[in-house]
Amino acid sequence: MPFGLKNAGATYQRAMAAIDLKVKELEVFGDSMLTIFQTLKQWKTKDLKLVPCHEYLEELTENFEDISFTYTPRMKNQFADALATLASMVSITKENLIEPLEFEIAQGPAHCDVIDVVDSKPWYAYIKHLLQTGQFPAFTDRHDRRTLRRIAGNFFLSGETLYRRSFDATLLRCVDKNDTQRLMEEVREGNCGPHMNGLMLAKKLMRLGYLWCTMETDCVKHVKHCHLCQVYANQ
Repeated sequence: MPFGLKNAGATYQRAMAAIDLKVKELEVFGDSMLTIFQTLKQWKTKDLKLVPCHEYLEELTENFEDISFTYTPRMKNQFADALATLASMVSITKENLIEPLEFEIAQGPAHCDVIDVVDSKPWYAYIKHLLQTGQFPAFTDRHDRRTLRRIAGNFFLSGETLYRRSFDATLLRCVDKNDTQRLMEEVREGNCGPHMNGLMLAKKLMRLGYLWCTMETDCVKHVKHCHLCQVYANQ
């Protein structure tokens, strides 16, 4: 019985509802690493709100001949997770009659692969070109050239490496899309990574001397897609 789970409290409620059906054998698959490992007694339950639910769940499991709890990553449990999200958005009263939902499974995948296409030119290409040659791009008008000249005044070129002068005179190395993902993973999830939030990650990267134009947005998106964050969220 798969459960698409959004928080630990909902996990216990769904599991207890299934146990109340008086079946003899039950397999529970959950995408909450915290709840599954607490149920398996591999982790301790520290949240006081979950202790009564956890104790009641242990009492009910004694009524089964065979019961197992298995952790399933959310990426492998997307259908149940989507149903749980939909259920949390709908308010149901006792007077409402809930019609059963029918789903059809597609015979083939909608797509075989997704390729993230990265522009061959880095975001600082025109700034670097202006500092190297002193020439503006051919398509720019008078207003564009004035703006580009003003922006380029804050940058410094050392060989082929472009730096931006910060307010405290620190030089920040400009990086392109090919390096941003690697930097975010190493700083946040490396051997000494503290799994910080998006804004803190962006500030940390700047303190290390790196910069790109969409740094804060990319860091926030990167944190939202971090699967291991749920491991640390309730400890």
